[in-house]
Amino acid sequence: MEEALCPKIGMEFQSEDKAYNFYNRYGLVVGFSVRKDYLNKDKDGVVTSRRYTCCKEGFKPRYEGDVKPKRTRAETKTGCEAKMGIILNRETMKYQVRDLVIEHNHILHISECAHMMRSQRKVSISQGAQAEIANVAGISLKQSHELMGKEAGGLGNIGYTRDDLKRYLRTKRERGLKYGEAGAMLQYFEEQKLENPSFFHAEQLDCEEQITNIFWADASMLMDYTYFGDVITFDTTYKTNKEYRPLGVFVGFNQFRQLVIFGATLLYDETIESFKWVFGTFVEAVCGRHPKTIFTDQDAAMAAAISAVMPSTYHGLCTFHIRVNFMKHLGNYYKDGSNLPYRFGECMYEIEDENEFIMAWDAMLKEHKLETNEWLCGIYACRKKWAKCFMKGAWTAGMRSTQLSESLNASIKNYLKLDHDLVEFFKHFDRVVDEKRYNELRAEYHSRQKLPMLGLQQTPVLIQAACIYSPCMFVAFQNEYDECTTMVILDQKHTTMHVEYSVSHYDGGRARRLILNPITKDITCSCNLFEQEGILCSHALKVYDMVGTKFIPDQYVTKRWTKKARSGGSVDCKGREISSDPSLSISHRYRLLAPEMVRLATRAAMSEAATKLVSSAMSELSKRVEMLFCGEIDEITQNSASMDLCKGIQVQNAAGHFVTPTGLKKRRGRKTKKVLRSWVDRFHR
Repeated sequence: MEEALCPKIGMEFQSEDKAYNFYNRYGLVVGFSVRKDYLNKDKDGVVTSRRYTCCKEGFKPRYEGDVKPKRTRAETKTGCEAKMGIILNRETMKYQVRDLVIEHNHILHISECAHMMRSQRKVSISQGAQAEIANVAGISLKQSHELMGKEAGGLGNIGYTRDDLKRYLRTKRERGLKYGEAGAMLQYFEEQKLENPSFFHAEQLDCEEQITNIFWADASMLMDYTYFGDVITFDTTYKTNKEYRPLGVFVGFNQFRQLVIFGATLLYDETIESFKWVFGTFVEAVCGRHPKTIFTDQDAAMAAAISAVMPSTYHGLCTFHIRVNFMKHLGNYYKDGSNLPYRFGECMYEIEDENEFIMAWDAMLKEHKLETNEWLCGIYACRKKWAKCFMKGAWTAGMRSTQLSESLNASIKNYLKLDHDLVEFFKHFDRVVDEKRYNELRAEYHSRQKLPMLGLQQTPVLIQAACIYSPCMFVAFQNEYDECTTMVILDQKHTTMHVEYSVSHYDGGRARRLILNPITKDITCSCNLFEQEGILCSHALKVYDMVGTKFIPDQYVTKRWTKKARSGGSVDCKGREISSDPSLSISHRYRLLAPEMVRLATRAAMSEAATKLVSSAMSELSKRVEMLFCGEIDEITQNSASMDLCKGIQVQNAAGHFVTPTGLKKRRGRKTKKVLRSWVDRFHR
């Protein structure tokens, strides 16, 4: 060992910390852990003397009780007398070594175990930041520790153990919750709002000023609603947070028929009042624009809230949940070749005439003697929300169920755990949202990278559709166009303003009635495909082909299905234009400046005189930039200071007054490890 690393009597140090660091570095080389022993201070609080000892100094106190403990820890102390004592020299104001013992009475550690010694274990700021990023990304603690070991060339080189990393993250999380979960949640929302002013959040308080229901939507969610919020689904899921609060998500789909999220809520309970608040807050967040259609499951509280808050919105019931309920109440009819499930499915999906539906329903009940079945009577009472013949006038964009929400729920349960606190919950929920948005980005890339497959019939209308529609909608349109080649026109009648056609499949089937305005090219079909899904049906394409219209009229190109579905701006509830990521403008300016700076530095480095010139100019330029930002820096500092006062964040209560929440209202009931599930989950299980 180098002589400079060995402590000696009379050595001096500028500060107490430098003395400790020196002795600790000596302990690392020799193979023992250092412990801070006693210290003395004067009346001014200045440390006058201190002693550092070996971690094995002293002895473990003996247990003196009558009953011996069941578990005892192994002995670690051996009474080692190795130490280094320092005293403050008042003349030089330096610390001097006065007491020193080098010898140890125990076996010293080998160098390979040095990172396990307590005084040597420390998680640095950079390592802690990397661990936090890994934690937010969903990487387990074990995997994160192993990854850092691989990067450092071995676990012994990172300077800490897995338990140290675990304690670091736990301490970081506890500090973030110093004002409680409610305060941490409000602080998280305020941070999001500082990053993007269009971020929307709202909390409902009860009479005790405790937070019950929570709603939030970021800027991208509000922008997505502007473009694709005509049809939405709302569903709740469990097993997402340790408070067992139902998580409700407003979901729709984009031009690629992929899932997009419009907002989310954490509910205290699933009552009519809670749903009224959630739907009312959602409408407020999207500037009062009600969706045309909303699909939910068969929840009476949801139905009552929707009719009260969004009376102009068509409320549809999820056909998937109806079929599951049918299996639950009438599952025995799946046996012995009964045709009841097929008759019920025919009423739901195939029958298009209301009178025909009523006749088929009555015949089904009479055949199976189910006239008094309570569930069938209840589902028949709300037939206008699920039967195809009663939904012909509703805009559904091809949606009939909440399967989008169900698929999102499956993804959420893969990311979220019951032991996550609220802030962790929001961060991991953002991971789910980011994954869905990245899927849309991939679809956008493939739509620009891959050309549509036109097949053999490269007609003008197909070429036009390939240029304007997204890939999935072009496939749907192409299928309708291929189907129109099998259609025949049975009859046509001319009136003063319109021409009426009767179109059917060449081998029979239901005849469709179409009315065409020859001047404006407006057309309506009795199948109502365009009115429901926004795409021309094969019957209308047949008529257009016969009259010589070789392109899709502009009024029948639905923007939400086109490649330019996201064109146009959107504003938030405060009237501000929404920007999904304000930092993108910063990145754009950086990409403009960085290449110029690099080229200038590369050129100036060729000459010493040029280097001095650029260096002096850059120094002056830096001062001017700092002066320019002086006002903005003061404003940011003020905002950060106000954010730190988390207890000052206020929420509007039911009376319209701004108050400070007292906390997050806890759900009453059993606190067990058993997961609360909806009736659908319980039935499947």
